[in-house]
Amino acid sequence: MLVFMAAVVGSGIASARPASIVIEANSGRVLQALNADTEVYPASLTKMMTLYLLFEAIDKGRLRLDQRLTVSEHAAARPPTGLGLVAGQTITARDAMLGLVTKSANDAAAVVGEAISGSEAAFARHMTVKARALGMAHTVFQNASGLPDVEQVTTAHDMARLGRALL
Repeated sequence: MLVFMAAVVGSGIASARPASIVIEANSGRVLQALNADTEVYPASLTKMMTLYLLFEAIDKGRLRLDQRLTVSEHAAARPPTGLGLVAGQTITARDAMLGLVTKSANDAAAVVGEAISGSEAAFARHMTVKARALGMAHTVFQNASGLPDVEQVTTAHDMARLGRALL
């Protein structure tokens, strides 16, 4: 059984009501839901899609876990949390992945996005296209990390779909 809870960040177009969903992992059957289709801000749950696209790039041979990714000024300047990456240095895809998973590193998320799509903005568009392909009809991504952006929204139901795809 997978449990997903979408947290609300700030105010704006997304609802201020909590949203959650509990699904059965194998079937996707909804066991319990509260405002599961209400738009909320994804915050760091955004990194689930960043990881999904990193895993996909590795699986398709476009990136390797040992491949060194260059840190741009943009990535190095992402506000904390981060790994403290410095512009011009490199980090392996494996270490970026681990930074995303263990520290929710915003700088590593930007590095991954830039490595896959050339820029974080292009990566966010790629993320939204992939979201649609996965059936995430109510999700729009604006960055790779989940840093606040009023146009970056999702639903608990959409994040559950992504969780099943990651699994």
